[in-house]
Amino acid sequence: MIDSHMHAVDGHTGAYSDYEEISKFVSCSAKADEWDAQMTIDDPRLIKSYGVHPWYAEQWTLESKARLHEILRNDPNAHVGEIGLDTKRGQVLGQMMVFMQQMDIAEYYGRVASIHDIGCEKMVLEAVAARKMKGVILHSYGSDSYVKPFSEQECYFSISPRILSRSDIRVKRLMDAIPMDRLLLETDSPNYGGDFSGMHSFAERLASITGTSAEDLIAASEKNLGRIFE
Repeated sequence: MIDSHMHAVDGHTGAYSDYEEISKFVSCSAKADEWDAQMTIDDPRLIKSYGVHPWYAEQWTLESKARLHEILRNDPNAHVGEIGLDTKRGQVLGQMMVFMQQMDIAEYYGRVASIHDIGCEKMVLEAVAARKMKGVILHSYGSDSYVKPFSEQECYFSISPRILSRSDIRVKRLMDAIPMDRLLLETDSPNYGGDFSGMHSFAERLASITGTSAEDLIAASEKNLGRIFE
C-alpha cells in the first residue's frame, strides 16, 4: 500500500489509522524553509520531493533556486514537488515563472515532478508537453475533461480523499476516465478530506462507487508508483 502525496514535515494525526502499513510514500514540501526539516526525516519508506508551492511563490529566490539545484545534485533519489499553479489563491502570472523554473530543474536532473493544479489545466499541460520529464504526478487530481491529454503525456493521476466531497456520479465519471495503469492514491496528509480514516477505508469508498475492489485499486496504485520511481 502506498501514499503518493503527503507532507511529512507537518506531522500526522490519529485519523491516519493505517499509516504504519504504508510501504512507500511521497513526501512533498510546500516551502523552501521546510527543506532542511524534510532532509532530516529518517524513514526508508520515504520518497522526498522538494519544491515551492504556488501559494508561497514569494519564497522562490535566487538562493532557493541554487539550493534546489544543490539538493538534487547531492541526492539522486530526491524529486521536485509540490509545485504548480492555482487560480484561487495568489496571482497565476507571478506563480508561472516559479513553476516553469522548477519544471526546468526537474527535467534537467531527470526527476519526477509533483504538481498542484487548480484551474490551470491548459497551462500545466503545455508546460509538461514542452519538456521531457522523467515523470509527472498530478496531485489531488479532479478534472475528468483533461484526463486524455494528460494521459498522452504519460502523467499519473493521484486521487485524494477530497474527491469524496463530490457526488458519487462525478467521482465515478472521473475514476472511469483514468486508465488503471495511471492511477495513484494519496492522503495529502495531514490535510485529509472530510471522511478520511485510513487508506484502506478510502480505497473501499472509491471501490463502492466505481464497482471495482479496494484490493485492485490499492494494487494498481502501488504498481504505478513503483513504475514512476523505478
